[in-house]
Formats: sequence, structure tokens, C-alpha cells
Amino acid sequence: MKRRRFLTALGVTFAVLCVVGTIVATLVTRNARSGFEKYTVRPAVTQEDETSADSPEGTKTKPASENAIDFRTLLKESEEVVAWLRINGTAVDYPVMFHEGDNNYYLRRDMYGHYSNAGSLFIENYNEPDFTDPVTIIYGHHLGSGEMFGKLQATYTNAQTFKDCQEIIVYFSEKELHYKVFCAVPLDNSHILYYHNFNNELVYTDYFDQVFQIRSLQAVFDENYKPQYGDRVLMLSTCYSTDYSRRFVVMAKLTDEFVYS
Repeated sequence: MKRRRFLTALGVTFAVLCVVGTIVATLVTRNARSGFEKYTVRPAVTQEDETSADSPEGTKTKPASENAIDFRTLLKESEEVVAWLRINGTAVDYPVMFHEGDNNYYLRRDMYGHYSNAGSLFIENYNEPDFTDPVTIIYGHHLGSGEMFGKLQATYTNAQTFKDCQEIIVYFSEKELHYKVFCAVPLDNSHILYYHNFNNELVYTDYFDQVFQIRSLQAVFDENYKPQYGDRVLMLSTCYSTDYSRRFVVMAKLTDEFVYS
């Protein structure tokens, strides 16, 4: 009887701690999100305002003044910011971090290096920080507050919002990359870049052929943007909402590249 009461009390205590932890994480994340606004010099543009293209061949130029992010201020705050990720139509509008020698560094740290349950968006040392690899992966937490990658699964498992939020923009101090989402799928938690050499044409082609064969109610595809060998792909990886031992991954193909003049 005493043991049952103890377990009941322990369960209640754990539940309370989970609720408190969620509230704290949400407040911390919201505060961090509001702090990012000072680095944004231009708001998100609509897809109609952008020049579209089916391939990134022939890099285009833009005046440096059109860079939407104030990298001069941003890099003074943290030299480990490598890019800025924006998805029009969503709350995803964050710096992307990289810490050499420790792939988990930003798992529970904000861009300033302070502890944060929300962590940061980050890439690992399997990728070049200029996003020139065949496949680049950005990692982020699935948060109940909806911040970071908390809304990716809800957004991209709906056919309409998948289409509405199909454009992804990655900003750098000297260029910007535009991608089109071609699929959003649940995957196992095996490390994609560790187990696949995407510089190999057979590996690259076979991998994306298999992705397009995935059958799940949580999988959405756009065959029009299916990548071919030579295309650069961006993946956004987060926890799967109903099973944290799996991943939910949004994949997009590079369609435009602008260099600031």
C-alpha cells in the first residue's frame, strides 16, 4: 500500500515537473525568438515577389543591400553562425549554427552559447558550412511551443500547407539559396550522412528513389522537384511527434542561387 502511494506521488511529481519544464522551455524559446528580430532587416517576401527557376545553373546576382539579414551585427554576436534559415509562411526564421569539434554543442545551447532547452538550429561536421555538399542537413528540436522545428510535421503533412510553404531560403553574408520542398517523410533515426556517400551517383540516385517509395499517411511528395544527381538538397530533420525514436525530415532541392554584388 505504501509502495503504491509512493509510486502515485512520484508519478504526480513527474507530471508536474514535465508541465513546468514545458512552460519554462516555451517561455525561454519565445524570448529567444523575439531576440532574433533585431537581425532581420527585411521581412519575408512572398513567392510571387521572387524570380523562380527550375535549376540553379547560372548564378544570379543581387545588390548586397537586398540581403534580408544583418550579418554584420549577427556575426559580432556569434562567430559560429553559418547561415540563416527562413521558410515563408511559417515561424521558421532562425540562425543556423556550427561548432567545430562537437556536433551536439548546440543541441541545448542558444546562439550565444548559453544553456537553452530549445537549443538552436545547427549543422554537423559532415557538412561544409557554405551548403555546397550534395546533401546538407539542418537539425532542430520538435518543441511543443511550435518554435524551432516544432511545426514542421504539422505544416508538411498537410497537402495545402505543404504547397503554401514549399519555398525555403537560406541566407549567407555573401549569397542566398532558394530551395523547393519535394517531400516530407518519417524516417528511422539512422544517421543519413554517416551511412550514405551522396558524392556517389549510384548512392544518391538509389537513396532518393527509395524515399519516393515511402508509403505513410505522414508522407507528402512533389514529383516535379525530385532531385537528380548533381542537384543540391537541403534536409530539415527533427523528432517525429508520436515516436521520438524516429525522425521527420523535410527535403528540398536547390532551385536558385543569388550572389550579392
